[in-house]
Amino acid sequence: MRGNYIKAPTVYTRPNSTIPDRKFNRNNVFRCPEGIDEDSGQGGGTTPSCPTDSMNNMFNIGNDTPTADAAIDGFAIPSWYQLNSRTQQTTNLWPNTGKVSPFVWFDGVNVTTVVGDALNHPGLTRTLSMIRKPSEVVMVVEAANGNWVDQKPSSNPRYAAYIFLARLGARHGKVTADGANAFTNMAFFDGHVALYPSEPFTRKSGTDNALIDFYRDTIFYINKQKGK
Repeated sequence: MRGNYIKAPTVYTRPNSTIPDRKFNRNNVFRCPEGIDEDSGQGGGTTPSCPTDSMNNMFNIGNDTPTADAAIDGFAIPSWYQLNSRTQQTTNLWPNTGKVSPFVWFDGVNVTTVVGDALNHPGLTRTLSMIRKPSEVVMVVEAANGNWVDQKPSSNPRYAAYIFLARLGARHGKVTADGANAFTNMAFFDGHVALYPSEPFTRKSGTDNALIDFYRDTIFYINKQKGK
């Protein structure tokens, strides 16, 4: 947005704004037609219990607290979509064999406590050349939390044994019999978007979720790309 690659309205009209100064414009390419309206709450703060949870249908604005960058700069874009990102964990260091996401979310509070100077750490640097399979590597998902890949079990005891990806938004189509999953859109690095059932991604895989098991078609970690 700052580089004028995509146009979308900011919710603030001047620097040093406050949360009550927000003015939403529905003419926003980052607004999901199936998402919850702006006046119904912002996502990212509370842990949802499953992909169909209404908390996953909300918008999110990064660094938007009364003293944070968004309000101070007067530049904040609400989005119902999130990048395929993880925080600055040691398992997110390129080119190790952990879970190396295409984007890194530097979450402010912990930016220097996990891997030292995270902003200048070579293992947390990303370049487009790392994407060898642009039609298969996921770039953007439907979610309301920048760390949507979190592998904690569901907060709902009903789902805790088998849902380990509760922050992925499933906003479309027929809901599963247990009410936890439906369908979700994903955008890829080659520009195409496709609709998928959320259930295969939310399953438990060891102590993690099933994202670690995908090596083709929908690849979530750039160290999982196989071949050319």
